[in-house]
Amino acid sequence: MPEYIIRGVPVQFPFEPYELQKNYMEKVIECLQKQSNGVLESPTGTGKTLSLLCSSVAWMLSVKQKGSNSIMGNLEKEQAEGLFDELRNKDTKIIYASRTHSQLSQAMQELKNTSYHFVRAVVLGSRDQLCIHPDVSKIEGGNAAKTSLCRQKVKSQTCAFYTRVERMQDRPEVATQPVLDIEDLVSVGGKLRACPYYLAKNLTEKAELLFLPYNYLLDAKARKANALNVVNSVIILDEAHNVEKMCEQSGSALIRSTDVALAIEDTTSIIKSMTDTGGASTFDTDDDGDKKEFTLDDLCLLKEILLNVEKTIDELPSVSNTGTTHPGNYIYSLLEKAHITFGNVNQLLQVLGSLITYVTTMSETSSFAKRGAGLQALADFLEVVYAGSGPEFCQSVERSFRLHIEPEETKQQSSVGGKKNADGWISTKQPVSKAPKASAKVLNFWCFNPGFGMRQLLNSSTRSIILTSGTLAPLRPLISELAIPVEVSLENPHIIDRSQVYVKVVSHGPDRVELNSSYRNRSNPLYIASLGRTVLSLCPVIPGGLLVFFPSYPLLNKCSDEWQASGLWAQINRIKPIFVEPRGKDSFTTTMSEYYARLREPENRGAIFMAVCRGKVSEGLDFADANGRAVLITGLPFPPINDARVVLKKEYLDKNRTQQNELISGNDWYGLEASRAVNQAIGRVIRHKDDYGAILLCDSRFQYPYQQAQLSSWIQGHLRDDRAKGGGATAPSFGKVIGELSRFFRTQSKLGDATTKVRDVEIKHEVPQVNRNVTQILVKPQPQPQHSQFRLSEYLHPPSNVQNAQLPTNESFIAQVSRGTCSINLNETGHVMIHKRERRSSSEETKATLQPSSSELAQRKKRKLVIVPNTVVKYEQPSSQVKQEAVTVKEEAEEALEEATDLTPPPPERTAPENRVDFLREVKQSLVPERYKLFLQALAQYSRDSDFTPFITKMCICFEAPHLHYLLKAMRRFVMPEHKQQFDDMIASR
Repeated sequence: MPEYIIRGVPVQFPFEPYELQKNYMEKVIECLQKQSNGVLESPTGTGKTLSLLCSSVAWMLSVKQKGSNSIMGNLEKEQAEGLFDELRNKDTKIIYASRTHSQLSQAMQELKNTSYHFVRAVVLGSRDQLCIHPDVSKIEGGNAAKTSLCRQKVKSQTCAFYTRVERMQDRPEVATQPVLDIEDLVSVGGKLRACPYYLAKNLTEKAELLFLPYNYLLDAKARKANALNVVNSVIILDEAHNVEKMCEQSGSALIRSTDVALAIEDTTSIIKSMTDTGGASTFDTDDDGDKKEFTLDDLCLLKEILLNVEKTIDELPSVSNTGTTHPGNYIYSLLEKAHITFGNVNQLLQVLGSLITYVTTMSETSSFAKRGAGLQALADFLEVVYAGSGPEFCQSVERSFRLHIEPEETKQQSSVGGKKNADGWISTKQPVSKAPKASAKVLNFWCFNPGFGMRQLLNSSTRSIILTSGTLAPLRPLISELAIPVEVSLENPHIIDRSQVYVKVVSHGPDRVELNSSYRNRSNPLYIASLGRTVLSLCPVIPGGLLVFFPSYPLLNKCSDEWQASGLWAQINRIKPIFVEPRGKDSFTTTMSEYYARLREPENRGAIFMAVCRGKVSEGLDFADANGRAVLITGLPFPPINDARVVLKKEYLDKNRTQQNELISGNDWYGLEASRAVNQAIGRVIRHKDDYGAILLCDSRFQYPYQQAQLSSWIQGHLRDDRAKGGGATAPSFGKVIGELSRFFRTQSKLGDATTKVRDVEIKHEVPQVNRNVTQILVKPQPQPQHSQFRLSEYLHPPSNVQNAQLPTNESFIAQVSRGTCSINLNETGHVMIHKRERRSSSEETKATLQPSSSELAQRKKRKLVIVPNTVVKYEQPSSQVKQEAVTVKEEAEEALEEATDLTPPPPERTAPENRVDFLREVKQSLVPERYKLFLQALAQYSRDSDFTPFITKMCICFEAPHLHYLLKAMRRFVMPEHKQQFDDMIASR
């Protein structure tokens, strides 16, 4: 793999890095060398993750090599002393955090495809994801219940999977896979019958690169629970546009009157049970092996405290629906009334932990089924509230936190989970003594300063913290809010050419109704109908996948209902099947699989995915190439203006804003919240340097310069170009947008679309470009996975241009485009040859293709294929050969279809890409997942042990199909010099 020297560090990169990638890696290494913090922005599709991993790992290996050399060599005293700090850093660990496990999996896959695949890397997950014990994995109540039951089984030595971890962690199945993601851990754990959860924990100690979700790192409780040591570690926070909110959420907590009531009832039931059995209960609870116990006295004292908490909450003055707000430190005076103080809270938490484990364990064998939710809620609340101590901590709480007290709604979905009873309350499969009283309240302990959590991380003696994302700008407000010293910053431009993206503000629909999703207008039936007609009119022009993002779930649901009632939904669905983002994790995975599968279907109708800004689809999912050819933003996803937390956040910023701290105003923060969500959704489409797509901002408010200034800088450039051309602030007409969009995709297709053909049967009839020749037909290549294949039925019988009777009459532009004549140049040479039944030698075919006779050229120039509205295909020729030529084209098209759908491999003359990353990409596209995994494993093993025989055996298995032999030959570049002759002999013998 090519190696590049960046700031004195040799970095192996899969290909020649672009200038912006070099700049990015230089800034990463600068942060690490200076032991400073950095904020780096690089748009989606610029190879950010790959650059981040290669540069950081290269630096780490370089530091370790220096340490080794200084020990082995005879350096002068001054040099040795200068390297003292580097010697200490030989155990430096890189901790890579992102928001979701899917994002972490993508990053780990990137690592596996680099030269650094040998680095020991593991991912941390929850028991919910990793536990394979049948009793624990099936238990209801979320991760907390699984945690308690798991700990009990571990302590009692009744988990057979846990007992095998120690002796299985050095097995070849583990040792030969240095990079282990969630799927790898579960797979290996299942084969070895060893617990994947504790296996990952054990491997963490030796890991050089650790992958984990944000909350494991930013939440002090999670860091403690996972025994994370961040001293001298490099912390990388990818997708860092979420960090502010995550820091605030990890420092916040709430407790409901219902939670306290459930805790009291659990405690009372246990007291009664222990009284009946006439003995105390002892129970091991901690992973450190210490034995903890609770007695009847402990429970009686706990119940007294819980009753005092309930009484204190009940005695609070009645609050209106909007609630009342107090400084954050007010919570300590409230809890002190209930006899909870900084002095006794740790002892209380210890008893609560013992009870939670006891209740969870007994739920399997007794009447305590599914209890413990109230106790867990109280423990979580106290952990956050008492996360620190001392006067300075209390002052920080007073400034950065607010206690918001509001009435507890009687029919809300409680956080404890469960199903609604007949009276609308939540059942946790346990009897609740009584419904919440009218005095029931919710105590919200909210953090509004993300720097509070970041300082805790910074004060843990980390080496560097790097925040990076594609949508961080503007950087200054982010740096100010996080309140950490930042010496290195970067705002990279986009890697794509300006011609590869089409950006337009669509302010009015085809019926000239203004598109504005503001709170005042979003229920307007005219607006909803116009938005639906806008989607309907854009569908035929956009090939492949279309992503439609709504500001919120309520608006998405409202549009869905209205469009189904009016028939618009059915009309859109006839052009492109519609998929809607679900909220459930399991259903989401299924829906995404169905969406991708639909795009791979031969008829290439494409598909629409309707999603929500800040939802799962807008975060980290890859819609490269035809998976997402356009993104349509239907509005600005502002937070709810009257939400108490939003109001208090704005007040906090306005109150604490000074010239020194450079905090933004509350209103500016409010606008940035919407813009960053829009930028993140837009980033789903352009995913690599050769990708292209359209960005349609379907809200009139995007015309305002202030709103455009909040978009990513590379998008602003396109909007500025429009203004410079004389458009001013006014968006173009809808008809003009349709025309420009159609030309944009047609142009990109001609330039060489590597993923899908532009085919739009609803607006115009378009057939694959073919070059008629006596011996062959040339068509454009179509690598897998494909979303477009030539179909004879569509060529011979194109769909009717007659518009549906229900379509609005104001779409004259569409109708005109449909009635237009489309000319196809049959002499344009494609890329892949599909031979007729009479085959020639490759040299003859090449000659016939590249050097046609002069008479053939003259005849070709006279031919012109015309597609007319009545679907009759004919040639314009001066002779009487029209009928014969039409028959010939039909026969050739039929044979083209047969060849295109045949399983016969492509011509053997095909050559593999010279560039290694392009080669690996082609291998991945050509192999089924199982074979591709075998390919990667064989390559990694060969790199480690240099054993040629198993390597070449597995390569022959991967590329055994005849049409893949060219890839097998190209593997010579990976063969070590001492094995090249063996490889050549093997190839020659095949």
